[in-house]
Amino acid sequence: MSSGEVTIEVRESAASKPYVEVFQEDQKLWEVFKFVEDYLGPGAMLWNVNTQDIYTSGDKAMKKSLQDLGLTGHVMFMGVRKDRIPRMPARGPVRGAIGGEGGGGGGSHYHGENSAEHSLSLEERKERAKQFLQEKRQIDKAAAVEAEKEKEKERRRIGQELMREKIKKEKEEMKKVSESIAKRKASKRAELEAIRAEIARDKEMRKKEREGSSSSTPAPVKTVTPAVRDGKVKMKIKVADSTLMKTFEETDLLSNVLDYVKQEVKQEVTLSNTYPRKDFKSEDLIQSLSSLGLTGNVSLVGKSAAA
Repeated sequence: MSSGEVTIEVRESAASKPYVEVFQEDQKLWEVFKFVEDYLGPGAMLWNVNTQDIYTSGDKAMKKSLQDLGLTGHVMFMGVRKDRIPRMPARGPVRGAIGGEGGGGGGSHYHGENSAEHSLSLEERKERAKQFLQEKRQIDKAAAVEAEKEKEKERRRIGQELMREKIKKEKEEMKKVSESIAKRKASKRAELEAIRAEIARDKEMRKKEREGSSSSTPAPVKTVTPAVRDGKVKMKIKVADSTLMKTFEETDLLSNVLDYVKQEVKQEVTLSNTYPRKDFKSEDLIQSLSSLGLTGNVSLVGKSAAA
């Protein structure tokens, strides 16, 4: 029966990129170390994250299969390079079985201060490695917390910048709207002033016409009439905010003008003359414009019938 697969994952820290390889359960531990040396270099140390077991190249377990060591399924190791393994002077005589070239099992050399060679027992190396890995995990955790704080600061900074930009755009939009409203108001004022000026000119013209028609001398009437009375009536009607302009015949009825205005403004209105002031009644609608004295240039005002 063929053995199952074992996925070996090695990291130098919790945040580092993993180095992954697949082995068979019947492969030996030394084959894993050969794979690890390609990643961490010779003399590396492995710490099983789940079981807290530590393996070095000098362990007797090198000749055991992964299945015999309980390394099955997915196994995660923290790897420590040789130059980062904790060092300490030996407490007793150097053991030939660990670390020496002539000793059985072979292992890593550990150098103390002043380049003096010292060796640690396997249990001492494991204990120091556990302490080192625990400290390393604490450092990595603190670094991760600090990195998260920096990310949060950056998120807040970006959020504040976006809010400032949004407020700035809203102010610019409000400014544009205010300017547009001011321009429309100015345009309406100018239009109203133009209408008032036109009405004033019409009044002045009508005054002159009346003065000319009441004169006892017929000569001015004969000379003026052909120029003013050409059979056309240029009508200007002011209705609410709209100004309608159309030319009628003197023979047209006032009802023709009213129908035109109602068709344009889509509502019922009544008509009145600006000068002399006169509100036209229903009986005036059947009169011609000339019979009502509406000749030449005429300005009328239309009012909503509901007002």
